[in-house]
Amino acid sequence: MEGARLRRVRVTAEVRSSDAVVKARRETAAERVLREFGDGLPELRLLAFFDDHDWAEIKSPPPWGLGPENRGFYTAIKKDTFRGNWNWPQCMTNKIFGNTHWAADDERFFDHLIYLHGTTCADATGLVMTFSHELQHFAQYGFRRELWAVGRLIHNLPKEIIDSFGLNWPDIPHEREARIVAKRAAIELCGSDAVKQYVERKIREGNSTMEVEDWQFSLRLDPSITYDLAGETKRIFQRLKPHRQALEKILQGFRSDSDYKDIDLSSYLDAP
Repeated sequence: MEGARLRRVRVTAEVRSSDAVVKARRETAAERVLREFGDGLPELRLLAFFDDHDWAEIKSPPPWGLGPENRGFYTAIKKDTFRGNWNWPQCMTNKIFGNTHWAADDERFFDHLIYLHGTTCADATGLVMTFSHELQHFAQYGFRRELWAVGRLIHNLPKEIIDSFGLNWPDIPHEREARIVAKRAAIELCGSDAVKQYVERKIREGNSTMEVEDWQFSLRLDPSITYDLAGETKRIFQRLKPHRQALEKILQGFRSDSDYKDIDLSSYLDAP
């Protein structure tokens, strides 16, 4: 059978590998992560695609890609998702559109995608940690969509604003929550020693100061804490209030996306 189909809720995990032993090992890891989330996932059609090599375009530097440190990503599949500059892996789009023309948005079988690079999948702890992280973003989309959406606006602030606040990925609330969940799941499934060794290796291999600081945050992170996503989202927007105009401008650029059309930033920027 070409690929593995592992279902929890409406999740399909597609594992790519020419090595039967490697494929089975990754299938088992994916299954264990899905069991760890249990009923904590939305009933939305998700394809989790575990590649057997790295998708070079995604690892290219911004603005064309997500950067060489990227291990994978989650995205809701929208009308224009496959009409950008990226040359999407054909085997993945075949799964989404059933071997038909991949631009036929109304005929797709999945509305959400998690992609993991081959190098991510090659490390068992890295696979579990990254898959858990992206599944938490999927859960945020399904259950707390507005908080997920407004958090993503921060990603798009001009670099000079981000630098002036000293912001890194873990400072964005929905990203911090995903890191907490990912570390918790990885410790449960792989053990605390394996997680510590993996994170310390990523610190040594870091390609940038920001990446190293991100992994150092993960090393210090206490995964047992209870995180208030709504409260922390309002708090960071209060910090960003001086840049309201920039945030409103970014939001206007997202208005064509149905996830953003009803968002009012006043409830975050003017919160008491």
